[in-house]
Amino acid sequence: MSFYNFEFISQISQTHGKEFAYIDETRKVTFLELDIGTRKLANYLKNLGVRPNAVVALILPTYLNWFFTFALHRMGVGILPKNSFSNFVPEVMPDYLISLKYHPNYPKDKTILVSPESMREIENSKEESSLSGYLNPAHPGRFFSTSGTTGGTRYVCYSAGELEMLSSRQASYSEVGVDYILSLYPFGSGQNYRLALKSMLAGRTFYASEFRDFHLAKFLSESPIRTISASPVQISGLLDLQAQTGTKFPYVKTIIMGGSPPSAQLVERIKSQIDCRIFNSYGSTEAGYIGSVEITDGVNESNGFDLIHEDLDLQIVDENDNPLPAISVGHIRYRRENMATSYYKNPVATAQVFNNGYFYPGDLGFLDKEGRLHLEGRTSEVINLGGVKINPERIEKIALAQLGVNDCAAYAEVGASGVEELCIAVVVDGDFSQEIFEKALSKKSPHAIGHIKVVPAIPRNEMGKIQRNLF
Repeated sequence: MSFYNFEFISQISQTHGKEFAYIDETRKVTFLELDIGTRKLANYLKNLGVRPNAVVALILPTYLNWFFTFALHRMGVGILPKNSFSNFVPEVMPDYLISLKYHPNYPKDKTILVSPESMREIENSKEESSLSGYLNPAHPGRFFSTSGTTGGTRYVCYSAGELEMLSSRQASYSEVGVDYILSLYPFGSGQNYRLALKSMLAGRTFYASEFRDFHLAKFLSESPIRTISASPVQISGLLDLQAQTGTKFPYVKTIIMGGSPPSAQLVERIKSQIDCRIFNSYGSTEAGYIGSVEITDGVNESNGFDLIHEDLDLQIVDENDNPLPAISVGHIRYRRENMATSYYKNPVATAQVFNNGYFYPGDLGFLDKEGRLHLEGRTSEVINLGGVKINPERIEKIALAQLGVNDCAAYAEVGASGVEELCIAVVVDGDFSQEIFEKALSKKSPHAIGHIKVVPAIPRNEMGKIQRNLF
């Protein structure tokens, strides 16, 4: 039986039926319950007109997203997860939307609403007996959105036949060698979906979190979760939550961050509140996990990512794609087997970052003599002020080292004089002093700061990267 038929769900229910497939703060679902529940859901959706080879968008909380995802896979339906009610892009317009409420710009007659009443109807449905999965391995199986820092959404599409490869791809948590993992990224992200698929195939529990309040703190204090995978902003919020509730996380032994570089201040906060090892990881939606570095002892200039050796060809090149020697800063490009090589029905975006089999993530960096990768900012984020090129991450690193600054973003804005100036937005706590902060920046920043704005939150995408276009 081919993987893309998704018959393994029934097979695992026969061998691990009473074991838990899913656990969050309020639910525990066995593999047998998953098998029966997805069969009932498939029957329900089939009666509503959903057919194999359709593409269905999901805007659902984690548990429902997980539950509907595997039912749709068993029906042979392509899945387009969304984390918000933003507009659909024209290249991926779904046949149906499954959501808790109507989308303002999607047809109501193609929307399947999930409610307590519909869930009871699903529970009373018959089990669908003929679930053949994807009959054509080339049919879209799963879409993943990516936007970098531009704010423009584009999609990577993995066919039904490529999902097995996706599930076997190395991950940061497998490199570190730990298990009982909780990812705080949205279920629609590639990382969390791969974790769910890997867990199911191995007959292990997929741990999830529906809440970001005291429920999560209680969950971590009582569950055997040993590894947390999240963005620095999510970890910062978790530390705030831990301090507010006074809970301990006795089982957590590893924290892996990715998406944006964690500050030295955040690393010290983690060490003061949780007895664990701390890692920073590097990768992309397009190619997956690329490397990691342990930063438990602090963040410093010597930190470089240890790259995976599995089928990875990573190079540092100049503007003309000529490979550069060690220690030379240039454009990062890499390729590996079975990575994405294009964006779905978007040739313009594809041409911008894919070339000769390589993916160009838009990062600058260098390889040291030991082959470790060091990041030096993003080409797409360089701020050009009157011909002066400014790396915003250097400014942000200085700001984050100051007392009371929890998060920040450097950006360009037209000032009162009518010309663009360098600005910085900061998220602060009670220890923050604007006067002291301004003095520190004036001494340490290589560029003058025109305006400092205190904001409640920095806009970031699901992987934690700053969306500077929103300032």
